[in-house]
Amino acid sequence: MKRSAFTLIELLVVIAIIAILAAILFPVFAKAKFAAKKTGDLSNVKQLSLGMTIYTTDYDDIYPSAYFHRAFNPALGGTNSGYIHWSAMIQPYVKNTQLFVSPLDSIRGHAPTCFSSSDNNSGAGIPAGQAANVCTTVNPALVPPAYIRGGVVVDEQVPRISYTVNSAVIPRMRNIGDVNRGVNVVSQTQLDNVSDTILIAGFTDNLSCLASASITATVRSASHRSTNGYSVDQANTRAYFGSQEDGATRPPIWALNYRQITTGGNQIFNLCKTTPRTDYPLSVYTGGGRIEGGDNYGLADGSAKYRKFSQTLNVNQYMWGPRVYTDGNAPVLDPLTGVALP
Repeated sequence: MKRSAFTLIELLVVIAIIAILAAILFPVFAKAKFAAKKTGDLSNVKQLSLGMTIYTTDYDDIYPSAYFHRAFNPALGGTNSGYIHWSAMIQPYVKNTQLFVSPLDSIRGHAPTCFSSSDNNSGAGIPAGQAANVCTTVNPALVPPAYIRGGVVVDEQVPRISYTVNSAVIPRMRNIGDVNRGVNVVSQTQLDNVSDTILIAGFTDNLSCLASASITATVRSASHRSTNGYSVDQANTRAYFGSQEDGATRPPIWALNYRQITTGGNQIFNLCKTTPRTDYPLSVYTGGGRIEGGDNYGLADGSAKYRKFSQTLNVNQYMWGPRVYTDGNAPVLDPLTGVALP
């Protein structure tokens, strides 16, 4: 009996068909996978924004600070006894630490600034390049025993985090020095447009950009930090911190112009990777958005929306805040016209 079998030509045709189908379908699968991650990230951001909103209902409509030092008064510095972070403040309203990690985050979240290797960062693992055990000054009067592990201080912060907050609404009120400088917490009723004011944005996954304002001999993630959409110079080259670093007198505060920070010699999202510096505009903490030039942003009404980063800088609807609510409602100026934003 004659055996039937594929000829070499037939096999090659089948292989070619499979290769063509793979070339067609693999990008489709990749897009579907990315879309699912984008949807998961949007859900995370919405739940965190809702958690922040529920927090305000228990605190007379007041938002928390982004973080503060345990060594608050006298001010001894954050690494002296660690930080208390917004993620810990809203955790009772969120009840799930996994919501703080974006499925789009290639490093699965930054570690806290102060964490211990003795418990592998609270069992969450240590991101590559981020140093453990950097907060070694333990003041028993300031640090609860639960936050002293392996002889070092641990922050009150979720162990991995992919998100940061907008310091125009959630202040960088670290210690008594910032309070005396006039930095203040904010009521939701102060905001001009809650449905278009950013509360939460995604962190960059680049350690150089996030650590740039805390460059030391020991690299630490500085994941306690907040971001904003401002600069203290019209050319958008230097950071507005919203704290004592800005000086006793409030400087002019400039909105960011997308073209000014993405072209020419001031491409800040590239410069922070190649030439780390302590005073790039703090939008470098977001990387300019990790989703096709934009991000899922958590808004002050508890919602979440995808926006291109450039859209958030529209001076007619400035989503980072047309005023700096945490700095005495200071006006924000258009860098092209010098006129205060509406």
